Amino acid sequence: MRKETFILCLTCLLLPLSGCQAKAEPTPGISPTTPVPEETYIPTATATPTKYNTPTPDPTVIAPTQPALSLTDLEDTLIDGVDWYFQVESSDGTILLSRNYEESFHPASMIKVPTAMVVLKILENEGKTLADIQSYGVSGRNFSDLLEAMIVRSEESATDALEFYARGDNRLRKILNQWGLTDTTYDPRRSTVKDLMASLRLLDSGEALSAEYHSFLLGLMGQYSENDTTLLGTILESSPNCQFLNKRGTLLNPTIASDMGILRCGEQSWYLVVAGTPAAGSTRTFEDIQACIESFALAFGKYIQRGH
Repeated sequence: MRKETFILCLTCLLLPLSGCQAKAEPTPGISPTTPVPEETYIPTATATPTKYNTPTPDPTVIAPTQPALSLTDLEDTLIDGVDWYFQVESSDGTILLSRNYEESFHPASMIKVPTAMVVLKILENEGKTLADIQSYGVSGRNFSDLLEAMIVRSEESATDALEFYARGDNRLRKILNQWGLTDTTYDPRRSTVKDLMASLRLLDSGEALSAEYHSFLLGLMGQYSENDTTLLGTILESSPNCQFLNKRGTLLNPTIASDMGILRCGEQSWYLVVAGTPAAGSTRTFEDIQACIESFALAFGKYIQRGH
């Protein structure tokens, strides 16, 4: 991410209704850096860390008074020249922000969440338990390992194996339809904010899967990986006592930066889906889009911490 883009996007958070639309186009002659690979797994010899951020506050530091943020301020962090697809809603069904809710777009690796849900539902229907899938699988690997590789490490070979398994007897399509995810397709990969948001609701509520599979998949989404502080993951910088269970999606051809997840803060939860791709004729880069998603996440964290 270029330093200029990041500073400009953060500046817009401090100016009421400033409009990131005024942000300058990328500076000629500066080449964008290649984004960090979407996910890199870091093994641990003890316990599996989760996406919590709990710094110890310094009681001697007095925070300066800051102006209240509004929903308009939050939306203004998203720059022009980008086709945005997003929705933010609380677990009680209150929609805070939404744009292009039913428009189809390439979801990148976010599609792996409904894919994992379908695979686990098929295994549940076959009577397989969580213990069973430690030794039962396809392509020479057990299902537990394949699912972790797909959700935590975003491994494409694991994704291909699981998708091929789920397609048998048209089960993938049938189960997605049963859940109402009719806009999620694989030839080509397409989805909508509506479908992705529905998958988060189903997963968080426990309606789609058995209790053990529900906990297993949420555990994978909450497992730590190297790039958890990018994209929507920056929300934990301004919401230090919360947990974020998410799945990022990034592509360079076509250019897409996206993230979706469940933010849990005490007894409250929010569902977030955000994706951006350069608009036709735009010179916006992956770095531009990533920087503004991160600015949006920081701003939303501040918004909910102020009692909204």
